[in-house]
Amino acid sequence: MAQLDIWYNLTVAFARSYMALFMESIHVQGYSNIPRGPKIIVANHPNATDGFVLPFIFREKLHYMVEEDLFRLPILGKIIKLADQIPVQIGRGREALRMAQEKINMGHSVVIFPEGHLNHGEALRRAGTGATILALQTKAPVVPIGFYVPAESTKTFIRHMFDRTTVGRWQWGGKLYMTIGEPWLPGASATLTDAKDNLDRQYQSLRLLTEHMMDRVSELVAQANSMAR
Repeated sequence: MAQLDIWYNLTVAFARSYMALFMESIHVQGYSNIPRGPKIIVANHPNATDGFVLPFIFREKLHYMVEEDLFRLPILGKIIKLADQIPVQIGRGREALRMAQEKINMGHSVVIFPEGHLNHGEALRRAGTGATILALQTKAPVVPIGFYVPAESTKTFIRHMFDRTTVGRWQWGGKLYMTIGEPWLPGASATLTDAKDNLDRQYQSLRLLTEHMMDRVSELVAQANSMAR
């Protein structure tokens, strides 16, 4: 574990350097809402760089659920793998959730961007149910976060990677605003089962819970936005 922390600390040092160069200041509301112990941190995903600030708000080792493509990048991919982050591969979401569950059972916290892709500062995308499932499996609280960075403080980069075009929005100066909401647990009546006759009802329940979670995130985004005015 100590060896893995060396690589995690390297990723944190990179994030600190980026913040020093490209973030004028960070404004945070809701520190008192951060619970002790393992937790599931969920947030909107407007910019590729918003997650850089989380290790400096949550003073613990964080395990991000990261798009698997990033693990294939030269150097960076090797570093985030050694930093013990969680790859999410299309069609293999259950495997990623099992890894996340193991981290939480070990007493660690996991970061999930439920939208799955950047929303580029526009309306929130339809979220996946992974964070809700993980909360039901582990009973760890969900800590919702809303990020906001004014559009004029961002820059969009277009690149070709792995035979496809990717569009990334990065903070490029200015201030970042962040609101942390109260911890949330899915309803006590919600359960997971493998019974085939209950799968449809279970899916509908997961979707409703996930939409409720994202409503909370959306409210926090609006609060972060109001801080910028």
